[in-house]
Amino acid sequence: MPRLPVHRLALWPSLLACGVLTGACQQTKMAQPMHAPTDATTAKLISAPPPTQAASAVTGRRAEPVPCPEANPTGNVAYYVCDCGPDSPQGCHAGSDDNAGTKPEKPFRTYERARKQFADLKPGSSIAFCRGGSFPIQPDSDQRWVNAACQAKAPCVVRDYVPAWGSAATRAPVIHAPRDSRVFSLENGGPAQHEEGYVFANLDLEGSGSGWAVFLYNDIDDVTMCNLVINDFELGVHLGGSDAVGPGSDGTSERISLRNSRITNNAGQGWLGAGSGTSIEGCYFENNGFGKAILNHNIYLSGDGARDVRVVGNELYRSAMISGKCQGTSLVVHGTLDGLRIERNLIREDMHSVEPTCWGIGVASGYDRGESFKNVTIDGNTIINVGNVSIGVNACQDCVVQNNVIVNEQGLNDAAIQAPAIDRGPGDATDEHIVVRNNSIYGDSGTGISLIKEGKRHEVVNNAIHLAGHKPSRCFMLDAAPGTYAEVDYNVCQAGERGEWAAGHAELADWTKATGFDKHSTRENPGFLSLVAPYNLACAKGSPLAGKGDPRNSPRIDQTGKARPEGAPDIGAVQQ
Repeated sequence: MPRLPVHRLALWPSLLACGVLTGACQQTKMAQPMHAPTDATTAKLISAPPPTQAASAVTGRRAEPVPCPEANPTGNVAYYVCDCGPDSPQGCHAGSDDNAGTKPEKPFRTYERARKQFADLKPGSSIAFCRGGSFPIQPDSDQRWVNAACQAKAPCVVRDYVPAWGSAATRAPVIHAPRDSRVFSLENGGPAQHEEGYVFANLDLEGSGSGWAVFLYNDIDDVTMCNLVINDFELGVHLGGSDAVGPGSDGTSERISLRNSRITNNAGQGWLGAGSGTSIEGCYFENNGFGKAILNHNIYLSGDGARDVRVVGNELYRSAMISGKCQGTSLVVHGTLDGLRIERNLIREDMHSVEPTCWGIGVASGYDRGESFKNVTIDGNTIINVGNVSIGVNACQDCVVQNNVIVNEQGLNDAAIQAPAIDRGPGDATDEHIVVRNNSIYGDSGTGISLIKEGKRHEVVNNAIHLAGHKPSRCFMLDAAPGTYAEVDYNVCQAGERGEWAAGHAELADWTKATGFDKHSTRENPGFLSLVAPYNLACAKGSPLAGKGDPRNSPRIDQTGKARPEGAPDIGAVQQ
């Protein structure tokens, strides 16, 4: 497979002639921005419900919303801000920057006055924007929000409040960014200086088609972003690196969290970057990346040496939409990461609205330098009707792909799960010990699971695959030397009218005789409950999946959180 000079993920040999690299960018936007949720209390930050999610293939576990931190837990001062832009409701009462700002009835007025006050906050204090307020960023603002006094244990908080003229049902505060600006630029100038302990909650950040909503740079740790709307920027959240490292700084930004937020209509990336402890949980991403095919995404994790990164319980939809079709991987990972967990996400696209480059999850090398992904878990995700690869990994060591439900009826599936997803480049790690188990796959063509070429100690166990239709298909592509695989067994697959069990072996019996694998596997219909939208890949009554899994090599719980019995677990993602 050819390698691109930069960011080469999501290319397939057949794509080199399909023109996706030269396609014009069409900026398709949602009908209207979505606003942050409301609540009846002002004393605490407001906790959002989970994003509204389309019906998934199985009613799997979704992450419970993580509450926002409490406002002013130490009882320190809050400063109030209220401005009334053209989109504010009738009855809005603006404050004045000549006010002290410490009483909700006498707030500051402008974004710029709030920004300057933030620099002087004591640990645990807050800036509160009025619900219903509309706040333009002044053209002369440098947009930096920096305070070296804030602490992880006593963060400085930027939040909402309910003014006397409004109610908890009043929309969230809206901050309007002019072109090429940033709403919250969390960066000190010059060499990196350590800062920590910020919370941004219950705000609607509206761009003008460019700029960045939130920029984190130069060693800022322990930042929580919660219940935000981020709409119409170039980059939604950009977690960057640092300049030269100053005294007391390690030059990295760690424990950056985005929770229960909606990230939409950002032309470049919805999220870009990663650091140790990064977490993206319970968020909704839609129509991000429409500025460029292949290179843009809903979520783009990129980091060197990042550990313990989590992407859990999110919904991703309409990635890199160009000319009405998804043309970029929805969730992509590049760099060197250890301990990555991608769990319980719903990734979906509409029928007839994808190009082959519209992968679901891609954890794979993309740069012209050595990359590796160690101790990766891709667990319990639901991926519906994406491009020619639903889950692709390479340079992956000690990686587990389990409990995922995958449906692809787009007619262009190459492999539902594939490793390596792209050829290694100089310095990239070799695939080692990749475990693909207890996945449920339904498609209309292509290969169910491809695990080929290199490495040792791979396992392909307890997978349920149904490839329907009249196109050529195969259950497995496992063409490495037999010693590459530690276990291949307890799989159930039906591969269409023209299908084969494995590459070069039309029948299961021939494959088992040649390799010794799949002695407990069967070639038959796995008996999923429903193969029409909204799909349900749990096993129906009498299914051959029931109680037939490997008792020694099954995940402890299934996609829905149900415990698997020790003696006779089911095959596939869902335990009866």
